[in-house]
Amino acid sequence: MSLGMLVERSVSLLGYPPPTHELLNRYAESVTLDIAPSARISMGCLLRGEVTLEPQTRLSRGCVLGGDVTVKKRTNLEPNCDLIGDVEIGKYCAIARESTFQQTNHRMSQPSMQIRFYDEVLDSDLPPTAEGPITVGNDVWIGTGATILSGVTVGDGAVIGAGSVVTSDVDPYAVVAGVPAERINWRFPNGVREALLALEWWEWDEETMRANREFFERELHALEDIPRSIVEKHGALDVETRPTSALE
Repeated sequence: MSLGMLVERSVSLLGYPPPTHELLNRYAESVTLDIAPSARISMGCLLRGEVTLEPQTRLSRGCVLGGDVTVKKRTNLEPNCDLIGDVEIGKYCAIARESTFQQTNHRMSQPSMQIRFYDEVLDSDLPPTAEGPITVGNDVWIGTGATILSGVTVGDGAVIGAGSVVTSDVDPYAVVAGVPAERINWRFPNGVREALLALEWWEWDEETMRANREFFERELHALEDIPRSIVEKHGALDVETRPTSALE
């Protein structure tokens, strides 16, 4: 066993404590880590490739990140999630257990599809194929056992039902489910969706979020449920073209 492989296995069992990050970057050829000090990684996770974890991210036990993977601020991955290939997950997302993001696929046009066979038996190469990166927006909830496939973009605020297989793009604030996943609902009516996308609250600093606690604790059934003060201060809508009653 090479030194790099020994180091990888050891830090996986330890949950990638901060002092090991530079050690891995130096000695493990398959790993380049950029992990914020406040990121939390449970024991038994496996990180390979170029992995970026932003502040306050959390990986629960058994998560596998392999490829060019970025997980942004305060996103949670519950146990046994796989992120494989070119995958980016936005801020404040809730990713339920056993969710899979599979950006790379096997080629089907040659006599065999097994990469290991080409590598070990033929001393040849069978590169994976892909339709493009997987990109997940902010404030997205993905249910248990969902699978997101190559080339898919999931919009901000979307919900993906448990067990769904997502083969095409998901609109912001859409609720999708099924195999293949289809839209079954919207989280909010159109005016509210537009306002939230303009607000981009996930880009606020946490002091601003706490100062607007009342906004986050509201249920949003219509545009008027968004306080006028929020709209004016954060530029969510052109208030000059909206009726005052719709904003108060």
